Amino acid sequence: MFISDELAQDYLARVVLLTFPWVGIAMGIWGFFWEVLLLYAVFVVGRRKGVLLSAFFLASGYMASLAVFGVEALDYLGFVPLAGLLGVFGWQQNWPVRVNFFWSATLAAVLGAIPTLAFAAQGFDKTTANVIIGTTIQQYQASGLLEVMQQQGINEVQIRELLKQGIEIYALVIPSIAAIIALLEFGFVFYIIRRWFNGDGEWVPFTRWRLPWYAVWGAVLGIACYLLGDQLSWSVIRGLGINLMVVYGAVTLVLGISAYLYLLQSPKIPRVLKWALILVNFIYFVFSIVSIIMFGLFDLVMNFRRLPEEF
Repeated sequence: MFISDELAQDYLARVVLLTFPWVGIAMGIWGFFWEVLLLYAVFVVGRRKGVLLSAFFLASGYMASLAVFGVEALDYLGFVPLAGLLGVFGWQQNWPVRVNFFWSATLAAVLGAIPTLAFAAQGFDKTTANVIIGTTIQQYQASGLLEVMQQQGINEVQIRELLKQGIEIYALVIPSIAAIIALLEFGFVFYIIRRWFNGDGEWVPFTRWRLPWYAVWGAVLGIACYLLGDQLSWSVIRGLGINLMVVYGAVTLVLGISAYLYLLQSPKIPRVLKWALILVNFIYFVFSIVSIIMFGLFDLVMNFRRLPEEF
């Protein structure tokens, strides 16, 4: 009996949704690659058979994990693939691409960050922090870096204090790091699936990538939470603001590069000036990164490329 490639892919995607959650836990390999495969399967089943059937198979896979490993499975499972269901629903409702991506990716980021909130609130215990600091100092000594830093007027006590602050900052921004990883997972699968199902239809080049204008309110919320939390000494609100700003820094960096490349392609800009701008970007790299982030942020509202909202 002949089975078409499309039918075989559909059956394989269902098997992935049913088995991969508990197999990933059993093999100890649940992670970025595993969630990408599950997201991919969610989109394949959803685009061909509907969001309800995709949700059924994905939920069955998670329930199977709970049946096999009990409540402890929740410590290993990632829930980013659930955001794929919203993406499928948006496609079925004919949402504009940028609207569908924004809300689905936002859900993916939230689902990716939630499991890390408890750790971010607790942070590293004192013993673990001291071990990390001690190990780092030993590495500095072995490499000769400690001696170089001492010659610059930075003693070991100051280095330990800087390392302690770095560990505290890292623990604080772990949710935003998890959210960015979730965005990478979802964005990669969304890109591949859309290219696959879009066929020969109109394709959006990188230089025309853009989010809905109201996406800027997330950045505004992050800045407001940081300022309010810092002013009133509300550590939770301040931490929320910092994490939102970190996530938006990564997102607007991509959007800023997209808008910047679009403007560099303009025939109105002389070629000599284009090369001069690129050279300046390399010389003042850090300043250029910050400028591109701000450019991407303001492009959400100002729409420097004059792209239609429905594009």
